[in-house]
Amino acid sequence: MLRKELLFYKLAPDDYESLVRFLGGRMEEMGYVKNSYVPAVVEREKGFPTGLSMGDYGIAIPHTDREHVNQSVLAIASLKKPIYVHSMIDPTKEVEVSLVILMAVEDPDGQVKMLSKLMGLFQDVETLKQLEQSNSCEEMYQILSKLELEVV
Repeated sequence: MLRKELLFYKLAPDDYESLVRFLGGRMEEMGYVKNSYVPAVVEREKGFPTGLSMGDYGIAIPHTDREHVNQSVLAIASLKKPIYVHSMIDPTKEVEVSLVILMAVEDPDGQVKMLSKLMGLFQDVETLKQLEQSNSCEEMYQILSKLELEVV
């Protein structure tokens, strides 16, 4: 589900929506998602935000329904400086996010399984710290390849 060409480090987006549009656009260019995917993710975030505070780290996992997905894939971006995303727990609050994992899952059971694996990643503070401090996509790939995210 994870592709080297969909790993990005130290991005500096203007805002969260532009980051989602960039990552989703790359997924679409590669044929993993339909042209309806990005607008569906942006719309879903309005009602069901995905920002999570994990102690010292903020993470977002934007996603949408499988009808917009051609093939399951993840895009992961570390950020040069944090951006604000509405909280999954309390949508009236914002979380400072420095890692975004855009998830496109074709299989309905796969989404639950992937979220479960990602939650394991989020609870591993050392791995989050390594991802945040990585200096290249290759370094991110090496860190993620140790996890069971079906890295290819």
